[in-house]
Amino acid sequence: MLRQLQAQYWIKSMRKLVKDFVADCLLCKHIKGSQLIQRPWSEQRDPAGRNEVLHFDFLFMGDSYGSTRYLLVLKDELTHYCELVPSDSPTSSVTVAAILDWAKRFGLPEMWVSDNGTHFKNELMENLRERLKALHTFVPVYTPWVNGTVERLNRDILQVVRALLLEYQLDTKSWEHLMPLVQANLNQTPVNSLGGKAPLELFTGLQVPTQLDTVLLPRTMQTKDKLMKINMETVDEELETLRDSLRSMHQEVVDRKEKTRLYQKMAKEGKLENFSVGDYVLWSRVDERLRGNKLMVRWVGPYRVTTANEYSFTIEHLLTGDSFEVHGSRLKYYDDASMDVDEEVLEHVAKQGIVLGVECFRDHRYNTTTNQWELLVSWRGLQNIEDSWEPLQAMQRDVPNLVANYAELQADEDFHAQLDEA
Repeated sequence: MLRQLQAQYWIKSMRKLVKDFVADCLLCKHIKGSQLIQRPWSEQRDPAGRNEVLHFDFLFMGDSYGSTRYLLVLKDELTHYCELVPSDSPTSSVTVAAILDWAKRFGLPEMWVSDNGTHFKNELMENLRERLKALHTFVPVYTPWVNGTVERLNRDILQVVRALLLEYQLDTKSWEHLMPLVQANLNQTPVNSLGGKAPLELFTGLQVPTQLDTVLLPRTMQTKDKLMKINMETVDEELETLRDSLRSMHQEVVDRKEKTRLYQKMAKEGKLENFSVGDYVLWSRVDERLRGNKLMVRWVGPYRVTTANEYSFTIEHLLTGDSFEVHGSRLKYYDDASMDVDEEVLEHVAKQGIVLGVECFRDHRYNTTTNQWELLVSWRGLQNIEDSWEPLQAMQRDVPNLVANYAELQADEDFHAQLDEA
């Protein structure tokens, strides 16, 4: 562009004018850049003791010989002590039972951290949190690294299970029977990031057994030497000594984590996020239906910033009014609050391929031009005048349950015949 202008015109500071014009191109912001923007390392609450922060998440493990398909993973943030609870499905009742089971043995964690799944963010979990006087925090959507301590544990679980299945030559459906071994392996193995200590030792103060305990035959004298008579008069002093020892080990772990965090922070600085309430931003949205279409823009919007949180932002869709909490790394500046949101901007938003939710189907027809059946779709958050005819095949693929419910209310034999063929 610059060379073409220079060949025809002379304008003072032409290079700067062209550079500013290209930088302000609103369409370029949709298609340029990666899907994530590295932001500065944020500082979260660092626990100073065991059982202060409890992370949990559901991990899909696949079919078993029974009905179990999921694994509820609970992990103490400071000590990395974990518990694994197999379950048939990811439900809030399983989570509540696991938290109560944890609390009855170790005490109540002060803070819970999880994602925004419906099995964690519902009335039952809120009632439990209120009764136990706990603080339940949710990570922003599409940012699993914020809950990275349990995501890392999920990866370790899968690695250990694969190794055990291969070692014992078991079918993949046998994974449920290996969970006691996996939990013992994770809790009883010393970790460098914990100062060479095992999670079990840091969390309970118990001496960690080794695999050699099952190989070497215990001697009679050694067994006798291990037996100690408890003096009830000095038990309080012994307990205080144990607590001091645990606090000392916990402080070593905290110091080591702080050194690691500072090193990582210096190694990779991010671009500071500078969004204000009222600004318009683009969102690098993750959507399964967008995958495979290389021509559909990844940075969609613009959205209006309604709330600026400490580590995330709440944005509002200009058409539907829906709100989303998004991490700053998935947002890109578009324009300031003075932008005029006219019909052209709204039409620009509507034509980006943003996936809308289906509210219901109002009618069906056979399109003789395209030789295919179509459904009249009412979109969630839009007016009735914006209903559109969509291919039946696409709707069956995206929302099969809604299509089946609509078909049950129809008496059109030709329509039912088409559904049976599909």
